[in-house]
Amino acid sequence: MPKPLLSAEAIFDEALRILAEEGAAGLTIRTLAARLRCSNKTLYQQVGSYEVLVRGVVARAFARLELGFAADAVWEVAAESWCTELRAALLANPDLCTLMTIADRDVVIDHVHRLMTVLERDGFSHSRAVEAGGILAHVTLSMTLSDVAAPGEWDDPRVFATTVRWLVHGMALSRAEENLRHHDRAESPRTGRTGPRRRKNAS
Repeated sequence: MPKPLLSAEAIFDEALRILAEEGAAGLTIRTLAARLRCSNKTLYQQVGSYEVLVRGVVARAFARLELGFAADAVWEVAAESWCTELRAALLANPDLCTLMTIADRDVVIDHVHRLMTVLERDGFSHSRAVEAGGILAHVTLSMTLSDVAAPGEWDDPRVFATTVRWLVHGMALSRAEENLRHHDRAESPRTGRTGPRRRKNAS
């Protein structure tokens, strides 16, 4: 009886174990095939190219991340907490960071949705929550991956904390200004006339 093909789930799970034990440099098709006791060809048949394997490993790793941010706090505190927790999770997995590219930007979407829930709860429109969540995720990922790639340059945690604080403060100011404009428009009279009405002469 022919040996059944390995499932993609089993392959990705073993790849994650290699990443944890041997680092990014150890995650090769040859090593993975040896650990799974199969041929390189079998792996390629199941997951495609090495690039597809790596992208799948990154997605699987992110799906398992748990961000215990302050979701019950006001949105400003929750947003700063979310960014800090995401950064901490990435710094705890530097080999995962090494594998990440711009092609992996969507793997954080589920975590962004949790932040968006807090923002919408506190009055953000859906579109504004999408915009805010996207900006905070982009800045957090970009700064953290850069810090992992070039340690000792800008990786002082105070730099990241200050950047996020400024972003959140700017978002709060923008919301306040937008709310004020909406209030002013609501208070403005809408008569539809450009001047006083002229009285008709009595006949």
